Amino acid sequence: MKNKNKIIILSVIVALLTISLTGLIYLTFFKDSKLKAMGYSYDEIKLLHQYDLSDKVDHYHQSLLYALTSKDFMEKNIDYYLLFESQMDYTNTINQLADKYSLDNCRLLLQILDIHDVMELDDYDKIENLDNFKILIDKGYTLFSTATLTNNIDNDTLELFTSELDQLKADNYINYLQNGYSPETINKIHDLSVDIFNNIAGINYFKQLDDLISNSNFKINNLARYIWYMDKNNRDAKTAIYDVNRNVDFIEDPDFESFYQGEITIVNDFSLTMLVNKNHQLQMDFIPEDLVEIDSEYRQHSQPLYKEAAEAFITMSDACFIEVDRRIQLYSGYRSYATEESLYQTLVVAASAAEETEGEEEVEKVIVDSFAARAGASEHQTGLAIDVLQKGYSHHEFDECRSSTWMSKHAHEYGFILRYPKSKAFITGYYYISYHYRYVGIKPATIMKTYNWTLEEYNLLFN
Repeated sequence: MKNKNKIIILSVIVALLTISLTGLIYLTFFKDSKLKAMGYSYDEIKLLHQYDLSDKVDHYHQSLLYALTSKDFMEKNIDYYLLFESQMDYTNTINQLADKYSLDNCRLLLQILDIHDVMELDDYDKIENLDNFKILIDKGYTLFSTATLTNNIDNDTLELFTSELDQLKADNYINYLQNGYSPETINKIHDLSVDIFNNIAGINYFKQLDDLISNSNFKINNLARYIWYMDKNNRDAKTAIYDVNRNVDFIEDPDFESFYQGEITIVNDFSLTMLVNKNHQLQMDFIPEDLVEIDSEYRQHSQPLYKEAAEAFITMSDACFIEVDRRIQLYSGYRSYATEESLYQTLVVAASAAEETEGEEEVEKVIVDSFAARAGASEHQTGLAIDVLQKGYSHHEFDECRSSTWMSKHAHEYGFILRYPKSKAFITGYYYISYHYRYVGIKPATIMKTYNWTLEEYNLLFN
């Protein structure tokens, strides 16, 4: 009986061993043969078995293998590694996406974007509303615009971007967000007008702006003046709008010398919209690069200009000649610090003779400061400023010339602004000068022309 029991036990053991061996043979020779046929190596197959993945792959999964062998591997994210297929190692990025999104949301993202764009979402905050995200992507907006907008706009605002493709509007909306404005304030700016919304995108952050644009008497032309008035006089938006709209801040005959008496900012960085005036000054050794001479047909004297400004001036001069049969010429362009110093002293001497104030230096300077810059405070040192004339006339007669009328209407189309316009002396520090223009580039010039802003006002708002 005992022998019989032993035989039975042995038979069971043999049967179990046979089953196990058969399973092993199947696993090794049949199941593994499928994995080998897919291109997996012996070591890779071992990895798949280790994490029970041999039944979950039906092709060679390169990114899964990257993950399984990566120092960043996290077993809890295996299903994510299976989902995202690529020839690149995105293991760490997938781990971060797994912290933000459910597996179902990742499947949805792969329906909206290709895998490489999905991986870029790691750089953005979690997209909370994937339906709106899909709407904007399908509309044609960039990934950056869509990711940023989706998390910062409500469904009503979404209509601004889904009624038609307007990438410019989207980019501008994002500029406001990045500068610190809330969606509510941005929508108020948009409600003023689409043109204003697009033109002042990139405006510096001003906490007063929301209160200003919420006032029914707000005028965009006075924006910088409102801000100056509020800061200088510690007034609220309502008072500033009321006073500035009535020109309470306007000074017809300002103390021009006083502009030199405030805090002086040294300007070191060259840009097309750089502000150089009585309290934003250049150092003695400032010399712009890319100065070029222009052809004699377009100038009275041999003074160079910054290359881009020179090219724009020639184009503008040709356009004026075609339209009104008058040639605008350059009277004065780049002038060095030393030249400005000498010129200013010459003007002071001339003023003393004209006004019979010889020896009264302070009186003489007050006169000259109303129309000429001291060394370091002159835009001519930038190579961007031009004094112009109409061929056959002096620059002092420019205001009476046909080309002056044409230029006042069209200069912005070529990137130039009338630098010292009428009724702005209390801002610019100079009376009206008809022949002095400044190159700033077409877009800034157009904005300044549209809203009648000086470079001082533009600089406050944007630089």
